[in-house]
Amino acid sequence: MKFPVIEHAVLLRRRNSYSYPAIGLEGQAPNWREITFPSMSMLDAYLTKKLNSSENAEVIHGYIATLFWGHASSADGRDIRARAHGKIRLAYQGQRRTVKGKEQQMRGVLDVGENAVVGHIRSAIEHIHNDRYGSALAELNKLPQIQVAFSSKLCAFISPEKCGVIDSKIAENFPELGFSLRNGYVTDTVTNRESYGEYCLWLQAKATTLNTDANHAQWIDRDGSKNRWRAVDVERALYG
Repeated sequence: MKFPVIEHAVLLRRRNSYSYPAIGLEGQAPNWREITFPSMSMLDAYLTKKLNSSENAEVIHGYIATLFWGHASSADGRDIRARAHGKIRLAYQGQRRTVKGKEQQMRGVLDVGENAVVGHIRSAIEHIHNDRYGSALAELNKLPQIQVAFSSKLCAFISPEKCGVIDSKIAENFPELGFSLRNGYVTDTVTNRESYGEYCLWLQAKATTLNTDANHAQWIDRDGSKNRWRAVDVERALYG
């Protein structure tokens, strides 16, 4: 795998201009309500706490809120929160549909079972703790209604210090990373999972380098706060 060569000043400028909505969900299942945070750092802390909680309901909340966040805005910046609400209903409740005259159940949390969903997330947390990022991705890919990109979003909120998102926008804009796509989506392959592990290690190393650069060691969040770099911040600079 090759990695992007980008000047620190460019990364800082791109991170400072990152504008993806800092929105999540509050309330109880299935009656969640939108909540907007003053900064991405606050959203990160909110979802990291939920996903790493010892309470199953909090972990489920973190999972659904991550899906909502990821579906709330399109790649070109359009607000599509109405669609996001439909996506989380499907992910939580499931849905019956007819395909070629046959009834099928699109599985949600209630079909799989909350214990199973939480079990996959906690297994992924253990993998991340032990730097097995590809294994974490594989575990999260077992969850209802998500593929690689959303599994990596969960990894990034589970541990912003260690992980970042890999989606079609980053994969297409930085082909040197070597992620394969099919029909516009990052594919769930052994090679891509291995590449995700290398990608996370590179994000961590780049964050460390930036934090030792006195001229570029702090990026500015949308509430004006200054922050040190984490793996997820380098990824967000790539996303732009």
